Formats: sequence, C-alpha cells, structure tokens
Amino acid sequence: MGRSSDIRVPALILVLSLSLLAPLEAEANYRFEDGIYLGPANLLTDWSETLERARAQQDEVTGCLEHDQCPSHMRGLPGLMARAQDLPRERQFQLINRYVNKRRYRSDRGGTVVSALSAEPVQLRSRWSTLLEFMRRGGDCQDYATSKYQLLRLLGVPTDDLRVVVLYDRRTREHHAVLAARLEDGATWLLDSDDSIYRGRPFGYRFVYALNETSIWDHEADAAWLQRSQAEEAS
Repeated sequence: MGRSSDIRVPALILVLSLSLLAPLEAEANYRFEDGIYLGPANLLTDWSETLERARAQQDEVTGCLEHDQCPSHMRGLPGLMARAQDLPRERQFQLINRYVNKRRYRSDRGGTVVSALSAEPVQLRSRWSTLLEFMRRGGDCQDYATSKYQLLRLLGVPTDDLRVVVLYDRRTREHHAVLAARLEDGATWLLDSDDSIYRGRPFGYRFVYALNETSIWDHEADAAWLQRSQAEEAS
C-alpha cells in the first residue's frame, strides 16, 4: 500500500454491494461523525493480531521510555516523547508526523492473509506493523499511520480522536493510508507519510474505511448512501 508500493487493498464491501464510486462533489473533509460502523476491531484478523502484538510489546516500550532501556533503533524516542508531552495537541501532531516520516520506507511484501471484512474472501499482500516492528525495520504507508497512532496514544490522545484511514488516491490509482487525528476544537488533521498535514479534504483522496483499536467504519457504503440521498432529493 502506498504511492511507491504495488500492494492493493480492496474497498470493503459490507452492508451494501457498491457498484458506483462517490463523485468528488459528494465527498467532504474527513469527519469522525461520518462512516458506517461495521463492528469491533477484531473483525479484521490481521489488524486484531497487530493490536495483540502491540500489547505484548508494551513492557519493552515502557522500559525504553521510562528507564532509557532502548535498543539502538529506539534511542531517540524518549527525548521525542519528553519534548512532546506538554505541548498543545496540534504541536504534538506536527512533531510525531515529522518524526515517524523520517523512518525508512519499506514496501510490505509479506505473505497473503484473508480479510474478514468482505462479502467474499479477499487476499491482502500486506501486514500491519506495531510501533516496535516499524522502528526496527521501517514500513509502508499503513505502518507510518499506525506508528503515529501508537505514539499519540502514548501521549494521551484518546482512542476516539484517532483513526487509521485507508483511502484511494485517484491521481496515482493506488490505495494509501493516513492518520486522522482530531484536535480539541473538533477539527481533523490528516497526517500523511510525505510530511503533508491536511486540514481539509485532499484533492483526489476517496476514503474507503477507517479503524482504531476498538472499531471499524466503512466510508464506501457511507458515500454510496449520500449519493443516493442526493439523487432522491433532486428527483
């Protein structure tokens, strides 16, 4: 997944069978209120397993941050978190986005897995990484997004204010992942892997689905519902 990767992640097809893509004018800035709730995070097996690995690695992360017992690939992390701890949320977002994006991009060419979130079995040539796994070996766009998610959670940003968003980039014709992060005033920023921070809807981005450690939302179905509603109102 990502602009320089050949990984393809299909749109989720739960609840509705979609035959039309939402037009650009039907899209809006990313809002946490949007999206159709699909269910708990454990519906997506590979994502659920990544969350389990992250929990199992928590002692190692704590040892690094609190006791400076860090492997070489994490030695800069305690200083980063100390600087970010008391900053306003927007500065935390900027700092974490820049820090994670400095890590090495690495295309994920791991084994295939079967997604639980489709009407039919779908094979994904991808594997989500935990923070420790990403820090050790780098990763692709979804790993950048999940690492930002995990670091912001360590800084105390609530789960409800963070989502990893999988989208389709019409310009590159590839699927991509960013982190949606909500400020205290309700505004949403999209933290991208090219150091961009979007405060509005990026041109050409079509939101597909989103997830955090508790839930999964389908934006494809939500967009199709909006398109039909607009058509009915116009008729």
